[in-house]
Order: sequence, then C-alpha cells, then structure tokens
Amino acid sequence: MSFTRVERRVGLQIAGVLFLAAVFALSTPAGAITYGQPDYDHPYGGAFLLQWRGVWMEFCSGALVAPRVFLTAGHCTIVMEQLNIPLERLRVSFSRELFAPDAKWLEVSAIHTHPDYNWGPQSDPHDAGVLILKEPVTDVVPGHLPSEGFLDALAARGMLKDARFVNVGYGADESMFPNKKDVPSTDARMFSVSGFRNLHEAWLYLSQNVHLGNGGTCYGDSGGPTIYRDVVGVETIVAVTSWGDGPCKSTNNNYRVDTASSLTFVWDMIRGNP
Repeated sequence: MSFTRVERRVGLQIAGVLFLAAVFALSTPAGAITYGQPDYDHPYGGAFLLQWRGVWMEFCSGALVAPRVFLTAGHCTIVMEQLNIPLERLRVSFSRELFAPDAKWLEVSAIHTHPDYNWGPQSDPHDAGVLILKEPVTDVVPGHLPSEGFLDALAARGMLKDARFVNVGYGADESMFPNKKDVPSTDARMFSVSGFRNLHEAWLYLSQNVHLGNGGTCYGDSGGPTIYRDVVGVETIVAVTSWGDGPCKSTNNNYRVDTASSLTFVWDMIRGNP
C-alpha cells in the first residue's frame, strides 16, 4: 500500500476521505529523513508548521524557490484549503532546528494548490502547492528550479541509471521516532541520498532501500526538495517528495517539478508574488 509522506501526522477527515491517517505523539517530535544525516548545505530547505489544537507541529517540508514562494506538495496545501485553516495557524521556517530557542518562524499570506490537483488513481495528480510568505526572505538563497524536461534530457544521455538524488526534509526517521544520533530531540533539517529506480512522465521513482546503500523519506517529508547535483556541483530541485511504502523502508516516489504543468504553476506563483 502506498502512503503520501504527510499521512500519519494529524487525524483529519474531509468529505468522508481520510487524508491523514494517525497522529504522532505531540510530546515526541519527529526526527528527520530515513538513514540520513544533519543538513547544513541546503538552507533553502524548510518546514511547513501547523498549529493544531493549540500545539505547533511540523506538518510538511518544502523549499524556498523565490524570496516569497515556498514550494511543497499539493497534498499538503489542499488540506489547509479544504479545511479553511486560518493563515495565522501556519508558519514556515528555515531554521535547522525548528524548536530551538533561536528558531525563526515566518508568517504566511496565502496558500495555493496546483489548479489541476486531483490525488487518486491517475498518472498525474499535479501534486504541487506553494505557501506565499508575508515578507520576502533575504537571508536564504532560493533553490534552483529546473528547465522543462530536465530529467528527460538526463535520461536521453544515459545519466540517470547510476544517478543519486538528495532528499531534504524535517519528517520522521526510519524508526518513526526522533533521530537521536547527532541532533537534539527537536525537529531538525536532515538529508539522505536515494538511488534511481525509474522515470515516469510525472514521477521520479527512487530507492530508499538501506541494504542497497540508500536513504530516503518518511512522514512529514512531503513537499521536501529532491535534488540532482551535476558534475560541477550545481544543484537543481527536480521533484518534491510525495509518497512511498507505508514503513518508509523501500520506495521514495517524488513528483516532478520539471514538467510543463509544474513549472507553469510555480513560475506563475513567483511572478505574481515578487
């Protein structure tokens, strides 16, 4: 069974459909990323926080792609829109430790889901969304967006078979509990590296099987950036974390940002929110 990487975070029911399946104990903040390490190299990787029943919690991950535009997954933003969650109950943070005393949380002025979003049994659910920040971020350089067909071009040159992709997020680790190896017991930005499995017109399929030397993503990592690094070190956000297997042990399936549909949506958001 497949699960979006936001499920099991908060229990909510919308129109008879269970969007989020269960609740992590709020007294035990999630760690981050399966078989990963603390991330210091992707400051544009951020967290989408939600105040639920009076308690602030990390809900999804994402990336700054323009001074006021935070890219995440559509299945993260659609919940906020359909439940009419007030914007004052949402925050974005690029602090490496979300609940550290010096963590900086930013206010949100708008939320948008891809206009063609429709999660379900179809090949392209348009799983992209953005949060618009109230004020521009001046101390973080936005992540680099791809050109249209970026991944297809790599595939045509035979460069995907052995490619490795970086995942960045704030979600649960492989044990579903805080990562206590190197970081404090707060939600922290982490990264892992996944191996290539397959490419679909809307999906980048990755392996997070630790026995093959891979790491991956888990619940709360939805919307976090999937990054390709070229031979000269240029990093490009090629997808956002979307779904995978329930135990977060095998598959890491990410929605492509390099499609015409995704790029049109994201660039419209950037141009409309300078």
